[in-house]
Amino acid sequence: MPLLPFIGHVVCIITLMTSAICIKLTDWLARFFVSIVVNLTGAEIQKDKRKWHPQREINSNLVYEPKDKPEIGVLDAEESLKNSKFPLEPEKLIFLTKQLVSPEAEFGSKNPDLLAEDFQFVFPIVGPLTKIEFCRIFGGFKLKEAFSDGRSNYFGFTVDPLEPNRVWFFARSHMTHTGVLKFGKSVYEPSGKEVINTPQVLSMSFDREGKCYKYTGGYSIDKTIGNCGGLGGVFGIIHALKPGSLPFPEAKPWTPSLEWEALAKHVPEATFHWSGERM
Repeated sequence: MPLLPFIGHVVCIITLMTSAICIKLTDWLARFFVSIVVNLTGAEIQKDKRKWHPQREINSNLVYEPKDKPEIGVLDAEESLKNSKFPLEPEKLIFLTKQLVSPEAEFGSKNPDLLAEDFQFVFPIVGPLTKIEFCRIFGGFKLKEAFSDGRSNYFGFTVDPLEPNRVWFFARSHMTHTGVLKFGKSVYEPSGKEVINTPQVLSMSFDREGKCYKYTGGYSIDKTIGNCGGLGGVFGIIHALKPGSLPFPEAKPWTPSLEWEALAKHVPEATFHWSGERM
């Protein structure tokens, strides 16, 4: 057994796990203290009390292909949707979705009438935002002005056969920073930098009157693509323009936790050096 590498891995494991425990304890103490302050002062975050919209439509009459082998789990989406009780046809839902993503509507921020009164914007970190909040905040980014040559490159519009009021689609945006981008109090002057977004999946859910009541997006599906560090939405764009300019970890590319470094990397290596067998 190579003793020195084994000892090195053990020391790394102890260091990483001890540090992780200290960080968790500090995190717990901070949150505990904040909870006491909130209870004493009433300084609650009202947005944290909001509940996400549950799934409203369910299609239980699913058709599989081949029909005699449902255990394979491959759905015949078209045939399944024919069994849906949702009143709007898939073609109509896709039309409404394309109408929402058009420059004239910009997801409804420029045409709020396309959005339901109980509309929610739900992204991986941000949300749920209400209709008023979304229209104000999204409109404030002025993405079209900041990226005048931008192409969102939406494709793959499809209605969910299990949730027949929901349209899924993809985006692979490609644009150049030619104008001013605003994010809160942060202002990003034109840099001429190219932004190639990580491929993302988005969705629009509609009520029975044809208005969008939930918009989800920013969910990255291949962090190896583009220069946004695997981040979705505006966070990815800002990372491509000025990495690290936003001061919170949610706006930075994913980094492994100390526990992951210890348990998923060093423990297998230490085991190998001890036994001589790869896991």
